[in-house]
Amino acid sequence: MAIKTSRTDEKATVKIDFSQCSDCGLCSVVCKDLTLTMQNGKITLDNNPVFGCFGCAQCAAVCPEDCIEVEGRTIVMDDIVPLPEAKTAATHEQLHSLMFKRRSIRDFKDKEIEQEEIDRILETASTSPMGIPPSDVEVVVFKGKEKVKACSKDFLSYVESIKWMFSKWIMPLWRLFVSREDYDMYKSFLVPLMEFLVERNKKGEDWLLYNAPLALYFYGSPYSDPADPYIPATYAMLAAESMGLGTCMIGSIHPFINRGGKSLKEKYKINPKNKNGIFLIIGYPKVKYHKGIKRTFARVTEA
Repeated sequence: MAIKTSRTDEKATVKIDFSQCSDCGLCSVVCKDLTLTMQNGKITLDNNPVFGCFGCAQCAAVCPEDCIEVEGRTIVMDDIVPLPEAKTAATHEQLHSLMFKRRSIRDFKDKEIEQEEIDRILETASTSPMGIPPSDVEVVVFKGKEKVKACSKDFLSYVESIKWMFSKWIMPLWRLFVSREDYDMYKSFLVPLMEFLVERNKKGEDWLLYNAPLALYFYGSPYSDPADPYIPATYAMLAAESMGLGTCMIGSIHPFINRGGKSLKEKYKINPKNKNGIFLIIGYPKVKYHKGIKRTFARVTEA
């Protein structure tokens, strides 16, 4: 048996060179699908556990003798590479500093982002954790101000076509089908936002994607964990921040695309069965901030 995703319905296979194996047992410690177990002091390999090996490759990554191979579910041995030296890792202070100085940037310089920089951002984003490997997250890259602006116009044209659904005559009906919290959000935020964005778009102003030179749309398949797209988007945001770029997550686009934007999906080759998703805009900040802002959680409790 294998765990099915949009990319594969096969299980990975594990091979061990027992002539090199020292039976240290580390691989069995990190293997959580019981492909590898310790029996009487010896490593035992079972390529038919309950779920089938899902290709996390933890066993190959931890093996001190380099005698384990994992292949399948899109992974090949060339994907398993040595870790960077410990001295290159960020300290907690460095990581906290990077995160604390990050601001949501909506004002960008008139400067495009080179493909090499985009590749670096995506490479870092691809290292993010996921529900079940291989990642079921897809990314649409809108490279260049013109493509980003065109995407914004297309989306707002769609929003204008369905604006009647949120008119003052229809809005009371929403209360019958959604929670009070959702209704309050629609009334106090979504409806005014739609009206504002559409009107500004008619004047040639982009208040949706803010004339950014790059937009990345992360979304998951029906098989993905609901959180899967947001984690690589966050990694991409921090990667861009480390490169001196400014970012802002835009959450208002995906719900419209997901619930009816068929023409948008077709035009931008978006999987018609996409699930959760989010936009990330990136560019060179036009302004420099001199202070950070401390944030707090709504509540932190001990269980």
